[in-house]
Order: sequence, then C-alpha cells, then structure tokens
Amino acid sequence: MSVELVYVYKSLKKARAYLYLREKDVFACVPGGLLDAFGAPKFVMVFALSKRKDLPRVDPQVLAAALEEKGYFLRIDTESDEENLLNIERARLGLPPLERESISEFFH
Repeated sequence: MSVELVYVYKSLKKARAYLYLREKDVFACVPGGLLDAFGAPKFVMVFALSKRKDLPRVDPQVLAAALEEKGYFLRIDTESDEENLLNIERARLGLPPLERESISEFFH
C-alpha cells in the first residue's frame, strides 16, 4: 500500500456519507457533481492506512486501490437509524443482531 495517510471527511449534507482523501483538503480529484451532492466536507480524522489491518465498513485493500487510482473514496453507510438502534438494543440485551431482511418486518 503506497498511500500512507488517509484523511476522512463527513458530509454535512448527506447523513452517513464519508469522503476519504490521500491529501488533506485537496478536493481537485473529486468530481464536481459528487462534491456538490456531498456538500461542504467537514474534516473528522486522519489515519495511517499501513497500520490499519481492518477498518469499520471499508476493506483496506479496496480503499488503498481507490485512493491510488482516483485519489478519493466515497463511503455511504446504508444502515438506517432504525436498524442501528434496534441492533444496539439487541446487543444490550445480549441478543444477536438482526439482518436487514428481518428488521424490515418490525417496521411494516
């Protein structure tokens, strides 16, 4: 992995949308339409990719390849607030998390 540091931004416009860059505050590699839809990026963290073997919701190899190829990586978490809250409560009760298909039955 030749990308050493990764800079992470969250969208203030789109919930659960994150933009990973290989250079801090350099958005020239991000397509204009994507950046317009993302809104004003808010810097949230930096990390060394070579020191992270596992990342939440992102495969480090996929991330490294995207950063090397395009200079950015867009992550949009699709888990809804209801799914997250239900599974948090299930974890608190010592129950296993539910899959997306099972969760939808609770809200119909």
